Amino acid sequence: MPWYKIKYDDGEIEYRFSHAEKEILFNCIKKGQWNVSITRWHPKKLNYKTLLTFYEEVQNALHSGLQLNEALVHLAQSSTHTDLANICKTILSELENGAILNTVLTKLADRHTAPYCQLLNSQGSREDCEESLKLSITQLNTLLAWSRRLLKAMVYPCCIIQIALLMSVLNTAFLSSQSLTLSFRLIHDIGIYLFCSLIQILIITSLYKGNACNWLETYSHSFRLTKFFSLLATTRKTGYPLQQALKSMPEYFQHKTMQHEILKVYYSLRLGHNYGDCFPQQWFPNESAIALHSAEKDGDIERALHLAAKEHERRWQKNVTFLEKSIPALCLFIAGAFVASTLLSLYAPLIETL
Repeated sequence: MPWYKIKYDDGEIEYRFSHAEKEILFNCIKKGQWNVSITRWHPKKLNYKTLLTFYEEVQNALHSGLQLNEALVHLAQSSTHTDLANICKTILSELENGAILNTVLTKLADRHTAPYCQLLNSQGSREDCEESLKLSITQLNTLLAWSRRLLKAMVYPCCIIQIALLMSVLNTAFLSSQSLTLSFRLIHDIGIYLFCSLIQILIITSLYKGNACNWLETYSHSFRLTKFFSLLATTRKTGYPLQQALKSMPEYFQHKTMQHEILKVYYSLRLGHNYGDCFPQQWFPNESAIALHSAEKDGDIERALHLAAKEHERRWQKNVTFLEKSIPALCLFIAGAFVASTLLSLYAPLIETL
């Protein structure tokens, strides 16, 4: 369903999510509002970073003594982020029509971020809401921290590549006045420079928004398990039992195999199977495997989940450290190729005279 922007005669603006424009118009007429302007609205979707900003702003408002609705009104009126202010106005419009906060947030988020909107407990007490906000912020900060580490590892080598490319372009520009062929080469070098710069901007922007997590989920089994156990622990802290938390886990993953494995665990537990028969063996390495075996006897799986989470976190930190070292090395190798090409162009006339 699309979003619509409703502008009333008095200048008031509302945002609504509806099947059709006619449905909104009918609701306006029921309220006695005849002269309204209804247009399609395309909101800027919430990503990891903007959702984190929203949660932090709401948390600060709650700590100031405001209720959740009051916090949203305050943000809609005084937030310095224009997009965030519009998001809050949209949420308020939907809440006034009986919608649930989590549902509205999900509709305003992109497909990767939408599941994290369900971590917020907006239907419980104030304490439950604040606790779920704290856990959600921690979870999002963890995701963004992983992405920021890779971003930090790429900044220096990207600068080296830029310098190497600029050297190549300037060298060709200096020589191009001497030959028509070199003029065509200058256009070629400028094209390569613009193409590489565009790729770097896209990669850095994506990492800044936290999208490295989406790439890592696709290619790293270690990352998927670390993310799974971290989310499982966070979801259970918000009040969900194990089976209910497992049922919601596939929403956080785009990897089909991981989704199927989680659903298999969920339905196996629903059928009453032992823990050891439900969970894949590779999910519980080393000490956690022993703890999982013990859980079959005493029914307490908390220790096994905790040990598995720690082990996968340790393995993932090791992999991140490797990426932090290998990515700069790879980028410097690429930069070295450009520098070598430039140096060969510079000294080619001298070599030819020998």
